[in-house]
This record gives sequence, structure tokens and C-alpha cells, in this order.
Amino acid sequence: MPTRRRLRDLLPPPCPSRPPRPRGGPAASALARRAAPPGLVLSLLLSGCGAPEPPEVRASGCPRCAVPARIGALPRGDIDECSGVIASGLHPDALYVHNDHGDEPRFFAIGLGGALQSEVAVAGAAAIDWEDIARGPCRTGGGSCLFLADIGDNDAERGSYAIYGVREPDALGGARASTAEVFVFSYPDGSHDAETLLIHPVTGAITIVTKVNKNSSRIFELPALPAPGEAATLIAAGSIEPPSGSERITGGDVHPDGTGVLLRTSTRVFYYPMAADQTVAQALADAPCALPSPDEEQAEAIAWLPGGWDYVTIGEGKQAPIHRVSCEAP
Repeated sequence: MPTRRRLRDLLPPPCPSRPPRPRGGPAASALARRAAPPGLVLSLLLSGCGAPEPPEVRASGCPRCAVPARIGALPRGDIDECSGVIASGLHPDALYVHNDHGDEPRFFAIGLGGALQSEVAVAGAAAIDWEDIARGPCRTGGGSCLFLADIGDNDAERGSYAIYGVREPDALGGARASTAEVFVFSYPDGSHDAETLLIHPVTGAITIVTKVNKNSSRIFELPALPAPGEAATLIAAGSIEPPSGSERITGGDVHPDGTGVLLRTSTRVFYYPMAADQTVAQALADAPCALPSPDEEQAEAIAWLPGGWDYVTIGEGKQAPIHRVSCEAP
């Protein structure tokens, strides 16, 4: 007759102790383990030994949001792989979008419902793999500029990357053209794939969040744009891991008044509150709020709308839906 073995004889050696989580998670986790049935304890120990605990979600200080609402769709035509979106600072209810890799150096202005308003060719720019667009103060001369991030690198083989800055069009309608300032940069530790460009609306500081398939993404910053054509090296500023869902961070935007940061993953939307004296990287080091996320094919583009706390999202694909999430201030 086989010898009966006790549960503790089947368990692996105990994991090394972990430092306490900042918001009291370990105590709650220990209580849950004591109350859990033996089979669940065994499963948790077999799968979780040595793995870092996921970050927590903030329970207070969050915008209060309604469910996502479809407000339109991308127009028929050339916008077939939307990878970035940003709201205009000059033209009410206008959005700027661009395609992913494989397109010409150009971007489009559309209405909130998706109607095409302008196509803008960007002279002086290449389009290797544009992954995001942000709006912020121009490097010189004041005013509102758009920044197009050529930062995609799925094979991690590029030696340098570029951000193209153009002044926001003072008028929309038909085909237009703009000449870019070219800002070239590299990472301090080699190549990275990234899809998220964040520009501080007051300081103009640059933050890039890399994209990974598992574990933590890296955060890199520059306090200001370099002179055009002058190569710059980003500064490592920490790491970040979404609290739940996909770990692939695919887009983001800083609130126009600098009070928070939106990050989007392939499956979730998170909001990170930001104080007036914080950098974007410092804000991303804290626990986020989980906000509503529409179900979109290859979810990538996200942006705040001016004058409040609403945001829009767009996925990739021909005539992709445009969703709006209406929110009240935290």
C-alpha cells in the first residue's frame, strides 16, 4: 500500500523573504494564505516562488469615469494603422493621428467623430517606425508644437532614434506641409523598443517608456529637448510594471495642466497622479488608478481632451472605432 504523504512534504523549500510592499499588501496576503485551502496554497507556492509581487492599484484620488462610448471611427483611406493620437491645443474637437511603420512621414488631423480635416506632410523627417505623438511647448519661440516619436524597434537593433518636432498647424483643411526639427537620441544601455512618448506640458521635459512582453518596462528622460541635429543620451529614470493585464505599454499622455499621466497597455488604462514639483518619472513610480478601457483591436493610441478629464482611445486597423471616456476630476 503506498505511503500517504503529508501536504508539507510536497511543498518546495520556502521562498526568500521579500521586502514589504509600500501599501500594506504583505499582511493581507499572509492572512489570505492562512485562510486558503491546502490545494490553493500548494498552487501558489509552486507558481510564485521568487517572482516579484505585482504593484497595487490606488483606491483614492482617482478620476470618476463613465463607461467608454464609441463616438466615431477613423475615415476611409490612408489611416489604416493608427499608432498615436493627441488632441489639438488650437483647434476645438480636433485630433492628430499618425500611422505605424511603413507609412510616409506625415500625420493627419481628424474631428472627434473621425472626419478627415487635413493631411500634413513632414519635410526633413524619416518614418522608420513612428509609435506615438505628443504635444508640448516648442523648444524655441513659444507656442504649441507636436512631437512625433520614431522610437519603435521590435528587433532591438537600432543605434539611435528620433523625435520630430513641428509647430501645430495654425489652420486646418486639405493637404498641408511642415518642416520638422530633428532631435536624435540614444539610450545609455543599448537598444529598446518603445511606443510611449510623454512631454511635460510646462517644462517640455521628455519621458519615454519602453515596451516589453513581460516584467518591467524601463523609463528614460531628458530634462529638455537638445538642439536640432545634436545627439543626446537619455537618462535612466526607473522602471514600471502595470498592476494587471498585459505588460505591454503602448501609449500615454500627460494631462494638459500637468496633474497626471495616462498610460495604456494592450488591455488596460491607468492614471498616475502627478504633483506640481514632480517629474513624469517620479509620478510613474507611485501606484496608479485603474480607469475604463474599451475593447479595441491592438490598443495603442490614447490622449486627454482639453478642458477637463475626458480621454479618447483608438486601436489599429482600417476605420478603427474612436472611443471617449468621460471623467470627473479626482
